[in-house]
Amino acid sequence: MRISRVVMAPGGMPVPISTLIGLRIPLVGQSVHAGFPSPADDFIEDMVDLNDVFIEHPAATYLWRVVGDCMIDAKVFPGDVVVVDRAYTPRHRDIVLVFMGGDPTLKRIKRRGGAMILHNENATLPDFTVDQGAEVEVWGVVTATLRTLRK
Repeated sequence: MRISRVVMAPGGMPVPISTLIGLRIPLVGQSVHAGFPSPADDFIEDMVDLNDVFIEHPAATYLWRVVGDCMIDAKVFPGDVVVVDRAYTPRHRDIVLVFMGGDPTLKRIKRRGGAMILHNENATLPDFTVDQGAEVEVWGVVTATLRTLRK
């Protein structure tokens, strides 16, 4: 799975979320049911900045667009945008953005004994065991996935 950057500065480096403008969206005071509808209120409870919902560490958070299918069993699909936070220390079972041989990719990090395994969430693809001296950099932890259902 390749990853393409969503927001890039001149020179090709990703731009941290903290440099972007906030986006405030109305939050309706009533919950929405995913089954049978209930009467809706025409009441807006608050304005919510999506940065407050998805971003904990703005200066260390980046958006990346997903290409490829190595994470489809984790419900991360081509075209999705992942929120990647570099301030978190990766833990067992986190989905991480990793540079392997200089290329960014998404993997689930696993630890077995003293070994670090980079797991593809696609049953047709093999895992990658990180050997000492391997060209692998765990760049950040995926904290959210954004998906457009209709444009």
